[in-house]
Amino acid sequence: TDFSGLFIAFSFFLIASAAMLVGLLFSLGVEARAGEIGLLLSVGYTVKRVRLRMLAEGGIVGAAGALLGLAAGVAYAALMMLGLRTLWLPAVGTPMLTLHVLPVSLAAGWAISVIVVLGSIWWTVRRLGRTPATTLLKGSIFRATGASPGHRRLRVGLAAGSGGFALAMLGIAIASGTTMDPMVFGTIGFPLLIAGLAAFAEWCRGAHGHLGTPGSTALIGMAARNSAWSPGRSILSVALVAFASFVIVTVAANHRDPTLETQSMESGTGGFALFATAEIPLHEDLNSPDARFDLGFSDADEALLADTRIVALRSLPGDDASCLNLYRPQSPRLLGVGVELVARGGFRFATTLPPADSGASPADYDATNPWTLLYQDFGPGVVPVIGDANSVQWILHLGPGDDLIVEDELGQPLSLRIVGTFAESIFRSELLMSEENLLAHFPSQSGYSTFLVDVTEEAALEGETATGDTSGAARADAISAALERVLGPYGLDAQRTDQKLADFLVVQNTYLSTFQLLGGLGLLLGTAGLGVVLVRNVVERRAELATLRAFGFRRAALSRMVLAENAFLLVLGTLIGAVSSLIAVAPRFIGGAFSLPWRSLGLILAAVLLAGMLSSIAAVAGALRTPLLPVLKGDR
Repeated sequence: TDFSGLFIAFSFFLIASAAMLVGLLFSLGVEARAGEIGLLLSVGYTVKRVRLRMLAEGGIVGAAGALLGLAAGVAYAALMMLGLRTLWLPAVGTPMLTLHVLPVSLAAGWAISVIVVLGSIWWTVRRLGRTPATTLLKGSIFRATGASPGHRRLRVGLAAGSGGFALAMLGIAIASGTTMDPMVFGTIGFPLLIAGLAAFAEWCRGAHGHLGTPGSTALIGMAARNSAWSPGRSILSVALVAFASFVIVTVAANHRDPTLETQSMESGTGGFALFATAEIPLHEDLNSPDARFDLGFSDADEALLADTRIVALRSLPGDDASCLNLYRPQSPRLLGVGVELVARGGFRFATTLPPADSGASPADYDATNPWTLLYQDFGPGVVPVIGDANSVQWILHLGPGDDLIVEDELGQPLSLRIVGTFAESIFRSELLMSEENLLAHFPSQSGYSTFLVDVTEEAALEGETATGDTSGAARADAISAALERVLGPYGLDAQRTDQKLADFLVVQNTYLSTFQLLGGLGLLLGTAGLGVVLVRNVVERRAELATLRAFGFRRAALSRMVLAENAFLLVLGTLIGAVSSLIAVAPRFIGGAFSLPWRSLGLILAAVLLAGMLSSIAAVAGALRTPLLPVLKGDR
């Protein structure tokens, strides 16, 4: 399975942040040479020649920097591979991984980096070319505080349109029950992010009004207004932090631990407490006290099992169809589902293929119970099956309506047609068909070797009273121990379903950890960009700061004001990114099936703010160290 597209998608915000930071740095470099540009224009150089001169100089620097970036990129990729071989080993299950670098990838990365540099230089010089040469000769840059009505309508329309689209998709996702679809998350989170940035851009371009208030908050109000002093820089800085926060919060919100979640019938465990498999099939009914007595269960075991319900499934050995298998399964393990499980229902379905779409006869199909899809009649040689959505898509590379060809017991081809998929389930290793179909095509599979143990609510309450375990996990462990002890000769192994689901999710969680590392790198870029913008703004506003000093403002007060400006941008960027992500993931937490890791999420956001403020403090300490009196006198 090629995961390059997945990594590129999750790295998109990091790539965009890097591009914006490169553009910001080169733009600042060109703006710092405003006097030189003004001199060239005043002595007869055309804007085109000046632009070509700047492009040539920037191209040399960009080409050299991109070469260094290639070396750093390969080293970073090598560290990622080392992590997959050691720290993140559960994601791949083997340490036999090596770094594979394609010259085409290196060439493309170098070319794109140089193009970004040249594009940012061209845009900056083009903008400076519209400024009068006399203004550039003074070393200052003309900044428009307002904006044309057309640009303002564009920003307002973008903010309103993106926000409205995201809210509409949010309502559709909740109403249709597709809250777990990653595409739904993308159609909610990204438009909200764009809407927030567009609204901030409109505020920066002149809609900020008067935020200053009398008293001690006047300095904060002044700082907030000053953050719009250079709108382009402020918007880029907020976007950098917003992108990083969006990725970090998204990853944290999607990190799952089923052992800490409520396991209802609609969850990935289907409400079952245990999943057990036996090497030797059993023919006895484990729900019968007489059968349990014949198997050797003691009176204490009988009391423990009295209020449990055990659903037995026939099984056909085969390949593991979960993400824990590195190889594509050719003949997945099959489970025969009896009438009892179909009637009980449970689990959340991601997709279904009704008879009207499949061309099959309705048979015993019940639209209110997707499990009855297993009773559809597709004709000879075609059997309806249900599988886990992740396993079907990423491991089997199939979708609803697709067929997987296997051989039946007589060596004849048998088409397993996907008629439904679970959004998440403990059945990631197998495909499920009706018990009738399993016996029809594999008649020698007698007995039952897979068992689902359902602990009733009354039994769970009794277990909580006896053990003090409010989660019922202790009772499940006790039942597991009893089953393994008595049925050990049959090779029975029982596992808690929440732990089994957690074992499947370890791959997903590990990849999320790698994406979180990418988000951390994006955060580093964002805080670096904020620091650069802060230093540049202070340098360009030395005359203003010197005037404030002359009117009696203390250096400490000016430091607080400058820090407040940066804190305003930092907090705003964090809020835009974090809130966009939280709203996008909120639907999947409706009903209490999943819980948001508020503690870890709060720590991550606090780390974002702390890192940004530390970089701001370092930047202010260096920028305000320069004596301001010579600036007030007019000496540069």
